[in-house]
Order: sequence, then structure tokens, then C-alpha cells
Amino acid sequence: MDELTGITVLEADGERLGPFVHRQVTAVDEAIAEAGAVLIRGAAAEGVGDFQQALDGLGFKPLEYTERSTPRSEVGDGVFTSTEYPAREVIPQHCESSYAGAWPGRLAFFCATPAATGGATPIADVARVLEDIPDEVVRAVETRGLRYVRNYGSGVGLDWREAFQTDSPAEVARFCAAGGLEWEWLEDDRLRTVRRAPATVAHPRTGRRVWFNHLVLFHQSSLPQGLRGDLVALFGEGGLPNDVLFGDGSPIPDETVAAVRTAFERRAQRFGWHRHDLLLIDNMRWSHGREAFTGERRVLVSMSDLITRADLPQPVLPG
Repeated sequence: MDELTGITVLEADGERLGPFVHRQVTAVDEAIAEAGAVLIRGAAAEGVGDFQQALDGLGFKPLEYTERSTPRSEVGDGVFTSTEYPAREVIPQHCESSYAGAWPGRLAFFCATPAATGGATPIADVARVLEDIPDEVVRAVETRGLRYVRNYGSGVGLDWREAFQTDSPAEVARFCAAGGLEWEWLEDDRLRTVRRAPATVAHPRTGRRVWFNHLVLFHQSSLPQGLRGDLVALFGEGGLPNDVLFGDGSPIPDETVAAVRTAFERRAQRFGWHRHDLLLIDNMRWSHGREAFTGERRVLVSMSDLITRADLPQPVLPG
């Protein structure tokens, strides 16, 4: 099992999670500011209430999960299960909601029940990931931008009611208009949305250029080959639940995404969850994913510190 490099690990030595975090809040804040991530290990806890108490001590103001891309269950005020995909599936590296017009600046993961095997949440420094992506790939996506196409209501993926947490088409329209999201109502109560966004951004605090997008997770090449073919045959190239293209609508070659995937694999750090671990990350400095697992893995997540694209400085691109 690899050890996390350059990330603070605070040992609670059996102290209750909430009081420990309250007492260590300055150390936690400094660790987040310095490295962008901190792991609290060895605390005593009994469940969601202890997690929420810790979040209160950290000044979390939990966000709603809107413009959803994955199924989750809310188990407390602003506390959700991690993505409820089948245990056999691997979730590629991504920064939470980087496809959206707004996203959380901080994430908190709490391990209520570790998996029997597997189930790690690897993380990767997205500034260093960017350094490892071939220059020609970076130039292509920065010059041409990204176009996220999402289709809701086909029976595969999320229905628009779940994704936008409303059963009102008018509310969806208001959300899309306010967030710079193009939308189109299709036959059979289906919805298609399109968002154009950059592949790299500048971190709002450090100004450092980072790889911040959903290219790997949303690209067709991340689907199992048989499933990919079946979905394209069933819905057409433009009808998949999630897809990402170049900004002009042309396909992004599989080999382009493979180069990015390789950079993530090179930079990913992993650790095995221990019961009651609390991992805090800066969502614009660290991506995360999920390994396949066996057993009854239960990891909870909360999101805070809303950031919008209007909040971002312009990245300084290399000459």
C-alpha cells in the first residue's frame, strides 16, 4: 500500500473525531493551505453525527448537490454517500463537478465502513498531472476547449429530475440560463444540455495553472468497450448520458484521452481506508477516484466553499 507523499497525516489516537478536529482546526487549515489535503486517522466515531460535528468545527457550510452526474443518497444535512456505482466498477480520476458552472472548493470524505478488499480513493495533484501530459495534448484542449454533452431521461444514467433535484422544467430552465448551460427538451421527456468550458484553469488562491475538467471520466473511452458500442448503437453518437468533445463539437481521439489517463496513473497516490478516517482535500488541487472493491464499503462525503467560473483568475499560459 503506497503512502501519501507531501500530505499531512494527523493521528487522533482514539480521541472523538469532533473534539479532535475542533482542537486541531488551525493545524488542519494550515495543512490544507500548504498541501491541499490532510488525512485524520485513528479517531473514535459512531456515524454521521460525528462527521457533521467535525465539519462544523472546520467551518463547512455544506452545499447542495445540483447538476448531478452520479447517483448518491443524502444521509444527513449536506452529507451524501459517495457515488453509488457497482462495486466492480472503477471511477476514474476527476475533480468534483469540474464539468459544471460551479463546484465545491473543499471536499470531506469520511470512512464509515472500509471495504473488505480494494475500495481505495486514490488522489492526484492536478498541477503535477498537467506537467506530465504531453504538450501537444495540452495545446489541443486549451486551444479548442471542451464541450460537455449530457442526455437525461433515456433510461440509462440519471433522469433530469434527479440531476437537477426538481420536477419542474421551468426550474431547470432557470438553472441552465443562470449557469451558462445550453439546454434542449427532446421527445419522451428527455433533456440534453451542453456546456463549453476550458480544460485548464488558474487556482483562485494560488493562481497556479491546473488540469481541471471531466475529460477522462466523461469520455467514451472510459466505458467498457462492449458497453460503449452498445450505447452508441442504441442512442447514437450524440445521445450518450455523458460525453465530452472538443469545443467545436468534433470528437476527441481515444489516444488523446489515453495520454491524460497515463499522467493521472503516474501521479495518483493511494491509501487503504481505515474505519473513521477523515480525508479533506482542496478540490481544485487534488483529483480523486475510486477503486473496485468487495464488501460493504461506505464512504460519506460533504462539499463546501462554492466556487464559480467567474471567481477564477485567468491562467497564465506558457509562452
